[in-house]
Amino acid sequence: MNIDTSVLKKNLLFRTKSDEEILSLLSRIRTIMRSCGKNELIVTEGEPATLMGLVLSGTVEVQKIFSTGKTVTVSRFSGGSTFGEAVIFSKTNVYPATVVSVEPSTILLFPKQELLKLFTLDMEIMGTFMQNMSERLVLLNQKIEILSLGTLRQRIAHYLLKESKKQKTERITLPFNKRVWAEHLNSARPSLSRELIYLRDNGYIEFEGDVIQLLKVDALEALLE
Repeated sequence: MNIDTSVLKKNLLFRTKSDEEILSLLSRIRTIMRSCGKNELIVTEGEPATLMGLVLSGTVEVQKIFSTGKTVTVSRFSGGSTFGEAVIFSKTNVYPATVVSVEPSTILLFPKQELLKLFTLDMEIMGTFMQNMSERLVLLNQKIEILSLGTLRQRIAHYLLKESKKQKTERITLPFNKRVWAEHLNSARPSLSRELIYLRDNGYIEFEGDVIQLLKVDALEALLE
């Protein structure tokens, strides 16, 4: 199996491992390499959850598809990211959302039993797996915190301030496009655009493409009061 170990090292599970250690561990368990085309379904909501996926190349989205036909992007993953790791150990044991390859992608799939075997082979990996679960829980709590705010303007201000602290700069690069950002904020994209224009015209921010410059941090914080 020809795998670029530099991509695996981007993932928390393999971050501290050498190339030789990674290849040795993978040689002792069974994994599945899958190449996916653009818009190809990787996982369908409701099907048995038996695999964890690790994105080797390309980009995948976790989507919630409603009976009305509306699709909401829950999260987006690129090289080195994993998906499905929590649900395969859940009691319900089914995927709660659909995973789609939004561009040609390569996925390394770990069957549940092989993932457990990997944990027995390397206890450090098991520990980092638990750390990864904790980080996912923190992100979920942050999203709940955002959605609990009253207005869309407050949710935007909250997100920008959080992202500024995370990126350690007042010149923020959005990690996703505005469509995904709108879904993240539980809003329609036109509404998000109107609020961004309001914030720009009133001197709170400047923006161009996916880069947003915070001009009045104190004023943005005041919006949350």
